[in-house]
Amino acid sequence: MGEVNPLAPARPPLPLRPGLALALALGGAACAGTVRPPPVWPAPPATERIRHVGTLSGGADLEGSAARFWRRLAGLEAPARLYHPLAVAVSPGGDLLAVSDQGLNQLLVFDLAASRLATIGRDDLGEAPGGVAVEGETVWVVVPLRRVALAYGRDGRPLRSLDLSDCERPLGLAVDAARKLLYVSDVSSAQGAGHAVHVHALVGGEHVRTLGRKGHGKGELFFPTFLALSPGGSLYVADTMNARVVEYDAEGNAIRQFGERGDRFGQFDKPKGVALDSFGNLYVVDSFFAAVQIFRRDARLLLFFGGPGDSPGFLANPAGIAIDARNRIYVANGLNFRVDVYQLVNTSAQDTALAELPAAR
Repeated sequence: MGEVNPLAPARPPLPLRPGLALALALGGAACAGTVRPPPVWPAPPATERIRHVGTLSGGADLEGSAARFWRRLAGLEAPARLYHPLAVAVSPGGDLLAVSDQGLNQLLVFDLAASRLATIGRDDLGEAPGGVAVEGETVWVVVPLRRVALAYGRDGRPLRSLDLSDCERPLGLAVDAARKLLYVSDVSSAQGAGHAVHVHALVGGEHVRTLGRKGHGKGELFFPTFLALSPGGSLYVADTMNARVVEYDAEGNAIRQFGERGDRFGQFDKPKGVALDSFGNLYVVDSFFAAVQIFRRDARLLLFFGGPGDSPGFLANPAGIAIDARNRIYVANGLNFRVDVYQLVNTSAQDTALAELPAAR
């Protein structure tokens, strides 16, 4: 069996079953020369739930028009621009956004409050970056080939490092600031024995426990990639090559898994990014279908948004996802060279599953 790379760009889609194919196709292509309003999901007349509100392509997006004019007039070099964003993390207040770019081999830290961008390149990281997390004023990034997690300030200043030699190939990252724990997924390799999540003390770096093991059974993992933590300490793992999500409680017990390989709503092909909104709903990015599916706490499907395309709001090989306390959603849109930003609207804790899943208008 050849090497499996769960982070490789998605292959051209296979034919989908009519329901999903129609829904994604309606949202994916815009007529040439037509100016379209920002997409929303679901389409009218259903109540709007997800609204596309913008994109972030690089440091130039933080400049005002006057600053951009004078920079160009002076012939100054343009700020860094995203090339293939992989992972994304955001502070609860939405003022600090971290993006790892596997095309640039850089970590980009967007201080949105100060309109400032800090870039940490391969010379400083040592190798290409992987997963990212924001803990207060600190940005954490995994460097897979070095098997280390590095911490930086919001200004890009290096702070400290944490050894991850218990992983064969660390990738995903999540920080439990309340419990002072750092979770790292070991994506390993097809022949490797890793395929687990390792938990470290945030201070000191001691290994606390291991969640999961290689396999396809309950609580087992095969190429676990991205991670998300609930306020209560539950961990959600994108079990990418098992085409599902696995949930562990705060003590590390596998309590649930959902999803399977397929092309119907609620099924996956390559699940990657996972994140939770303020209502406890789980968002799962599927890079193959170029869409994000939203599930309730009981794993019941609520909605999908995105779909393949290159116009704003649509996706090409998406990977990481992050959500701030205002329910603003950030998706690393790999082959569209940007982070797409959405807003959850018209939603309350009492909302239940939608009867239909129409595409964006």
